[in-house]
Amino acid sequence: MKFLKALFVGILSFTLVACATNQESEAITVMTPMGATALSMLGLYDDEKVTIDTVDGSDALSAQLHKKDGYDVIVAPINLGAKLISTGKTEYVLHSIVTWGNLYIVGTDEAALTQEGNFAAFGEGAVPQKVLTSAFDMENMVPTITYYNSVNDVQAQLLTGKAKIGMLAEPAATATIAKAKEKNIELKVLKDLQKEYSGKLNLESEGYPQAAVFVRKDSLEKSEAYLEKAATFVNETAVKKEEAINTAVEAATTEKLGVPSSEIAVKTWKRQNIHFVKANTVKKDIDTFLEQFKITLDSAYYAK
Repeated sequence: MKFLKALFVGILSFTLVACATNQESEAITVMTPMGATALSMLGLYDDEKVTIDTVDGSDALSAQLHKKDGYDVIVAPINLGAKLISTGKTEYVLHSIVTWGNLYIVGTDEAALTQEGNFAAFGEGAVPQKVLTSAFDMENMVPTITYYNSVNDVQAQLLTGKAKIGMLAEPAATATIAKAKEKNIELKVLKDLQKEYSGKLNLESEGYPQAAVFVRKDSLEKSEAYLEKAATFVNETAVKKEEAINTAVEAATTEKLGVPSSEIAVKTWKRQNIHFVKANTVKKDIDTFLEQFKITLDSAYYAK
């Protein structure tokens, strides 16, 4: 209920403002990782005044967050941006939360969790690792966890049989299962990490603040209308019309978004937990999550 109330407040905060992008609007630039975070910006790919660059991995995101004249908007793991903000190493502020957990354990069968072998994972030192290690008792974990640079690398380990179990984010999880089938490898979702994490920590929220929108301080005013447009698509249009997701993905191109197909994007939409919520309306959830990274973010670093 708490999450739903926060989401409702978030939707209202975006839809009450009537202004929209027009010919007088200033152009903006956006950087986002591929996958669910890239899909959170679906409402903007067709806007000629918005330039969106997608990247694989977090190195480019960190580099850009350090710049004083970088992208206007950067979508990144919340701990990455929050750490830089709290230490005064970035000109960005926290604007919104856009994904609330899309991590799943995929493998041949449950037995793989109790057998020796390679457990392929990604996101070392970032949100994925924190969720994984918080959701499970690592002391009793039998397979050896090996961290790779990206979801694509984990997928490769599973498809070549070098790992029988791995951590993936949707929509890559569903795509990997489908590709494995073509190779006569039977994979399935073994664990929903959102449920495992929430259950282990006795959390009230449905999910956790995973990826966030960070806006350069001097770009807040010109970026607001565009972010409202992105939020409206995710929170309203995509919920009511699945076909709108399909059309938007094809327009943006699956290559740019880092998703296997528009059909899979639609099929996995709910499991990707993409919801635009203004960060200042869910501060308690954010504080609780950031505590695990020993990060404290003062209210002054939140966009109003």
